[in-house]
Amino acid sequence: MITSSTKYLLALHRGLSLTFNRFQKLNQFFDGHFEKAFKANISDFQNAEIDIKGIEKFFSSRNKIDPNKELELLEKCNANVLVFGQNDYPLPLQNISNPPSLLFVRGEIQETDFPSLSVVGSRKISSYGKRVLAHLVGELASQNITIVSGLAFGADALAHRTALAHNCRTLAVLGNGIDEIYPQQNKLLGEEILQKNLGAIISEYLPKTELRPENFPIRNRIVAGLSKGTLIIEAAKKSGTLITASLANDMGRLVFAVPGEIFSKNSIGTNQLLYDGVAHPALSGNQLREDLGFTSLAQKKSAIHNLPKTGIEAEILKVFESEEKLHIDEIFRICPFQNTVISSNLMLLEIKGLVKNIGNQVYVKDF
Repeated sequence: MITSSTKYLLALHRGLSLTFNRFQKLNQFFDGHFEKAFKANISDFQNAEIDIKGIEKFFSSRNKIDPNKELELLEKCNANVLVFGQNDYPLPLQNISNPPSLLFVRGEIQETDFPSLSVVGSRKISSYGKRVLAHLVGELASQNITIVSGLAFGADALAHRTALAHNCRTLAVLGNGIDEIYPQQNKLLGEEILQKNLGAIISEYLPKTELRPENFPIRNRIVAGLSKGTLIIEAAKKSGTLITASLANDMGRLVFAVPGEIFSKNSIGTNQLLYDGVAHPALSGNQLREDLGFTSLAQKKSAIHNLPKTGIEAEILKVFESEEKLHIDEIFRICPFQNTVISSNLMLLEIKGLVKNIGNQVYVKDF
């Protein structure tokens, strides 16, 4: 969310690289006044217990940083910024050990995106991997389970495309600046996600951030952290995919791996994960839904996805726009239908998971 302090947060990030540790110390010391933090002196940073390397980095570059320019760069690429601790920051990331202080977003992250499933795999995905991914991810995407991946070649791109093919939301996490989609070959795919309003492009890196190979393994913690579980399609003996699996496991997330041929290099990593007990075998979409507890969630997401816009159900839902909870007698009074018709439609809405009876015939919206 863009606020009056946003430009100073961006400027601090540009000059200091706001790791979570640095962000927390500055936020606490300056009580959330980031303009004061940006304009502070060295002794203030020392008193805030910022590390020497960070202090040197920031004060050697501060005079070259224009907060207004930083905000302009962000707005130019139609990106928003989510700040750790604020209401719009994704809840799943708040519970990992090293969350990004700032998360830049093109498009929109929605509450209903969670819980979600992360899908990663080989950049040189085999024909077997493609078939398996389309089958497993397709089953989940058809139930409107949001798919998270890294927009890289191979499995990542196919995971996003499979989600879009089922009109399902998908979140793409970049390992580079939010202003550029990398690799370039996947730019049209990223733009399609945004144009169809079916997800978001996400990065912890500012616009115009230099592309560095080491950033991509770092971004994997966001891919794993955003989801309740991570599905590994294929992985060689040494690969970034296995880093994601390890991170997900460390976070206490469920890890699933597709069993593969013992003679395939792309299956060495996944088969080893299964042998070591790090991952559960991924055998079907139904199994994944059950293991992740997505069965009832899928039904609710499907109902939300097909939210009634006209008719009796839609009229009943409208009464909850101005009231948090309503007794059935109030609903009878407000809605211009017979009581028996309202009662039967309330029951249907409750079955769909869109309203909930919290007791004594008092109803609340449940999505």
